[in-house]
Amino acid sequence: EQMRRYATVPIIAKPNAGLPELIDENTVYRMTPDEFASDMENLVKAGAVIIGGCCGTTPEHIKAMVERTKDMEVLKPSPVTERVISSERKVQEINPDGNFLVIGERINPTGKKKLQAELREGSMDMVNDFARSQEENGAAILDINMGTNGIDEKEMMLRAIDEVTYETDLPLCIDTSYPEVMEAALRRYPGRALINSISGEEERMEVMLPIAKKYGAMFIVLPLSSAGLPKTIEEKHNNLDRVLKAVKDSGMSTDRCVVDVITATVGADADSAKKCFATLDYCRKLGLPTVCGLSNISFGLPERAFVNTAFLNMAIAHGLTMAIANPSQKLLMLTAAAADMLLNKPGATEKYLTQAQDADFSITSGGKAHEKSDEKKSELPPVMNAVVKGDTTHIQELVKKEIDSGRDPREILSTDLIAGIKMVGDLYEQKKYFLPQMISGANAMEKGVSVIEPLLKADSSEVKETIVVATVEGDIHDIGKNLVALMLKNYGYNVIDLGKDVPAEDIVNAAIENKASVIGLSALMTTTMVHMKDVVALRNEKYPSCKVVIGGACITPSYSDEIGADGYSADAAECVQLVEKLLA
Repeated sequence: EQMRRYATVPIIAKPNAGLPELIDENTVYRMTPDEFASDMENLVKAGAVIIGGCCGTTPEHIKAMVERTKDMEVLKPSPVTERVISSERKVQEINPDGNFLVIGERINPTGKKKLQAELREGSMDMVNDFARSQEENGAAILDINMGTNGIDEKEMMLRAIDEVTYETDLPLCIDTSYPEVMEAALRRYPGRALINSISGEEERMEVMLPIAKKYGAMFIVLPLSSAGLPKTIEEKHNNLDRVLKAVKDSGMSTDRCVVDVITATVGADADSAKKCFATLDYCRKLGLPTVCGLSNISFGLPERAFVNTAFLNMAIAHGLTMAIANPSQKLLMLTAAAADMLLNKPGATEKYLTQAQDADFSITSGGKAHEKSDEKKSELPPVMNAVVKGDTTHIQELVKKEIDSGRDPREILSTDLIAGIKMVGDLYEQKKYFLPQMISGANAMEKGVSVIEPLLKADSSEVKETIVVATVEGDIHDIGKNLVALMLKNYGYNVIDLGKDVPAEDIVNAAIENKASVIGLSALMTTTMVHMKDVVALRNEKYPSCKVVIGGACITPSYSDEIGADGYSADAAECVQLVEKLLA
């Protein structure tokens, strides 16, 4: 149902006949044809157009499905709007009448010498910092620009997309002048992106519109022509009409368009703001969303924040949908929230009250700005916060700072690092965090632990038991196993990771040689999970004092009991809890 809300193409549903179980060395799917048909009926009601069956289904399952669904009405795709972009975990509607949105501008090397230097060195630390901080400060979309000399822009754009989609949930705005970079980025991006931008020069449209159409992207329209920037309002609007016609002629809806109203500094053109407002009014009549580069309006002027804020208020009143801006500017964000509230936009009052309460400054009735007290702030300790946020860039520096202040390393480990990863696990269980955040948190903790570890080695009381982990023979899937190993290591265990596709004999021998207390086994497929039984049998024969815990997508608690394992965990956080319990 959620997919149908936005899908413009038919939705296909082809599920298994339930989860597999291993019974007497055979993979069994217990779902009956009637149960399968009933579930498929519900999927058709929800919006599936093409249906079928995958693993575990038989001709009887398909026959029952056909009988149950053959006379049902097919719900054709009917998206509520095409004005939507997405990441792999979040959808963002771009509504001309909706709440004002900020596109975070910070991931752009223009004018940032330090970022330029880092990119030339191949570092993504600042990119990740900017991504996290802009999301925390309220950006709805992140602009990604890798345009600087001395680097391969295409290569760095792809790296930035990989890094940022891992670090944040926010959809991306791909910002490049080169069509080949844009196409590579759209191919790599796991979602529907916003293109920044397609201008009105004929040669630019001929190249860029097919790319936007091929990858289904939305795009920012720059109402320019080969003559350059429009000199009058009429010329700007004529340019826009020409681009919109080209969009329609290419077979796309203008619902994919976001219009850049082209903001120039009032320092050079005193009527610049008025021209923007006229274009905003024109786009509002056309029902088109709009965007501007906010800081352009004040270029070359003193106290630019006041000019930007005044312009923003007026522009929102004229229908400005989004601005490319720095979301860490609290005055700007509060001003936008207040403007939405005054225009009575949905949820705007609650948003303003929340932002005002969280602001670290206020303006008194006399007009004087001052910082708020920390009375109501409930920030986590810096090291713990770095783990929760997955901040691998700064955590080592933060841990060193805590040590230099005189804190006991054991205290930092228990009250900051371990407490942080436990919070990550809790958020994962609550479905507020997903696998990327879990991995980021674990990686941050690992870096933090590496600072403390040398200080603890002299104290034998800090050394925990040895655990051997492996993906069983025939199975090459190791993401889950790697995360389990990382989490256990972060909790102070000596982890021996044997890798993937490891025979049972090698696993048990490694446990014996390293005097391991626990063996951790992973398998993703029903065809390989049978080898877990081999490991348990060999453990019983050669090393019965060692515990065996198992996990994986196809593993169940009942299978763990069946083969005689000592426990089952559904994920890495649960595995840590299980091991702690078994060794208590």
